Amino acid sequence: MPLMRAPRRQNSQRARTFAGAGWALSRQGFRQTVGSTNGFTLVELIMVIALAGVVAVMVGTVMSRPLQGFADNSQRAELTDRAAIALNRMARDIRLAVPNSVLVADTGDEVRLVPIAAAGRYRANLPVPDGPRQDPPACTQISGRCVIDILSPIEPADSKNNKHWLIIYNTGSLVGRPEPVDGAVSPVSPKVFTWENGVLEADLSAFRFEFASPQHRFFLADRAVGYQCRNGALIRAEFGELAASDYSGAATVVDRVDCGQSQFSYEPGNNTRNGLVTLKLVLAGAGGTVTLLQQVQVDNAP
Repeated sequence: MPLMRAPRRQNSQRARTFAGAGWALSRQGFRQTVGSTNGFTLVELIMVIALAGVVAVMVGTVMSRPLQGFADNSQRAELTDRAAIALNRMARDIRLAVPNSVLVADTGDEVRLVPIAAAGRYRANLPVPDGPRQDPPACTQISGRCVIDILSPIEPADSKNNKHWLIIYNTGSLVGRPEPVDGAVSPVSPKVFTWENGVLEADLSAFRFEFASPQHRFFLADRAVGYQCRNGALIRAEFGELAASDYSGAATVVDRVDCGQSQFSYEPGNNTRNGLVTLKLVLAGAGGTVTLLQQVQVDNAP
């Protein structure tokens, strides 16, 4: 039986016909797809820009006040921290001052005090070797140095190269007064005392302390400290003399201070309460003003 090849050719022709038709359709679809891709008009662009501007204005209006409030709060928090640090430093110096040595200026813009360098208990001394002990101590020996025994531990243990004021039973302000001299009667000695091996020594021959301490307490100091508010800043200075008041070399404690609104005051103690120092500090910045008030108890027991 002969083989039938005609149908095979027919199938091949059909396949080519279908393939050609598919390619034609594909090209036509491609042309249609490319032809259907369109841009945007100038009117559409203007509308989009206008809508975006409206949205931006609305968002800015809604968010501007919260953002400004956040910035102002941050600035006020910074001012509060700066004022608190300054007041804490002042309070620390006041608490460590010799009893009754704090002095506030009548203008309310300055606080001065004498910080304690060392303290302890003394024993009544012997100006004359065979004579009675003197309390309050007296530096009236005929020859040699004035010697006062220390009855308690003292820190630092010695001060051979640094001379101090010796203060016994102080009942008034120390700062601003004339420097004590040999031959006077005063609660504070001239700045000549040193100590070593449990003994206070000084080159004095005619000095007497004004009062005796019931608890035999003494204080030693080598400088006075002053705080003053001026020119928009709170400054701190140390003085080598009780009457000194030169702030030219002072260090700035805090700036941006409203000195017209800031105020310092002092109420001396009495038999029923301690002294009280009131410190009011006002700082001003771009975010507004901050007012801090702190009161410090002052130990008046000499």
